[in-house]
Amino acid sequence: ACSAAPSMLSLLSLALGLSLLTTSRPPAPRAAARLAASSAPSFSLPSPIETLKRLSSAEARELQRELLELAFEQDPQVVVRRSLDLARAVRVVGSETVQGLSSAAAAPEPPVILRRMCEELGATYVKLGQFIASSPTLFPPEYVQEFQKCLDATPPMPWSDVKEIVEAELGRPIGQVYASVDETPLAAASIAQVHAARLLSGEDVVLKVQKKGVQGSLKADLDLLYANARVLQLLGVVTAELSDVVATLRSAILEEIDFVLEAQRTEQFAEFLARSPELDGVVTVPKVYRAASASRLLTLERLYGVPLIDLESVRKYQPQPELALIVALNTWVSSVLTNEWFHADVHAGNLLVLTDGRVAFIDFGIVGAIPAATAEGMLDFVRSFPAGDMAGVGRALEKMGFTKELSEEQSAAFAKDIGEVIASIDSMTADIATTASAGAAASAIDETQLNRAVAAVARVAEGCRILAALAMHCILAAFGLRPSVHRGLPSGTGSASRASLRSSSSRSCTSTGTRLCSRPASTCSTTSGSR
Repeated sequence: ACSAAPSMLSLLSLALGLSLLTTSRPPAPRAAARLAASSAPSFSLPSPIETLKRLSSAEARELQRELLELAFEQDPQVVVRRSLDLARAVRVVGSETVQGLSSAAAAPEPPVILRRMCEELGATYVKLGQFIASSPTLFPPEYVQEFQKCLDATPPMPWSDVKEIVEAELGRPIGQVYASVDETPLAAASIAQVHAARLLSGEDVVLKVQKKGVQGSLKADLDLLYANARVLQLLGVVTAELSDVVATLRSAILEEIDFVLEAQRTEQFAEFLARSPELDGVVTVPKVYRAASASRLLTLERLYGVPLIDLESVRKYQPQPELALIVALNTWVSSVLTNEWFHADVHAGNLLVLTDGRVAFIDFGIVGAIPAATAEGMLDFVRSFPAGDMAGVGRALEKMGFTKELSEEQSAAFAKDIGEVIASIDSMTADIATTASAGAAASAIDETQLNRAVAAVARVAEGCRILAALAMHCILAAFGLRPSVHRGLPSGTGSASRASLRSSSSRSCTSTGTRLCSRPASTCSTTSGSR
């Protein structure tokens, strides 16, 4: 079973990765970010007449009602406080910048200034900084690197504030629920901090306490960001995608500060584990103590272990840390496929290896979900691919949204194209292994094999670009070549290979364009880069 686990895990992870790419939001922001990194940004501002038309439209009146509703939901005291916080942040960071410019040291770089502004503005902007740090495909590397500092622990609340919040949430003195609470936190983040404690009944627990004022300031900040994005969208300065991204971030962060919701999710994940006999005694989550929990306070069973990121400590309880990782990944993939939602913030810090060797999932503040049809397609994929059932693979990719709906004849043709890609790659791999065993270089393989594989990829690329990209990666890996981009193709494929792909693309525009491509065949370019 252990030897079979990596291969099944690879298939599940492949299907899952492909599916999440197709079920997530369109990749336009990512593409725009890459474009921005290579060229100067340009904005097309509407004319004054166009602006007046937009401001007097029905859409503007609807937006006005939406923003008024958001405004009435705000606490005036919080709004005033956040305005003062902004003035203070500008003053502090501005002073630091001026001092840096006047000193002999190097002047502060823009990423440093922006990161300091986020830190001074508090939880909302620290969370946005963490988003930048975790999104290297969306933001320039210098910003991603600088915002890594936002992932570090933040200053904790004083104990007096913690006690006040705990007692307010419990509605009674802290001593009536807990026998003891450590005043020094185990950890502190931008939204909450964690304290070790013991209940009067004797159980060791941890208290997750939301930081003072976070709820109001987060809502005010996020609503302001959303309002700005919607106004810019109305004026035509940005597209609806920016508003969608901000709305998604706003929803996710506001859910993260709802500890009642997190308690429900933790208990529901425990139910999911209970429905999976193979995970019994292998994976766990902390028990929730509902009587000692509320909207800003979460009391959980204390789990003794180490985060999966600390490999040396993990080895004390699990001699083979990679097995713990496989268990965690298999559990997560299973939750994606069979549970109503999955843990959407899985990183090494949220995975523990306990002293008894079990793996524990913690912190269910952020979750995600995929459509049932997509999950079904993923399961079909991992069943069909090992069996060599290319027709089943094609149907699975169709369910996952990689192609438009196909007729029976089109589906059969698609399966044939996929089979050709797999067969050509397998043929090259086998020949390379034979050549290597004979002591010759892999480059001794006839280039016609590579041309055949590239041509097969071109036929699939019409409707399944991600699958085609993965196939090209496999082809280059088989030849020991480094993948990089050359007019839409990885470099190192050779001029003959590129010519073959161009020729194949031209032929396949009419043979497969009507099958998978939504555009008329006449509108398709005959170069792979634009297809």
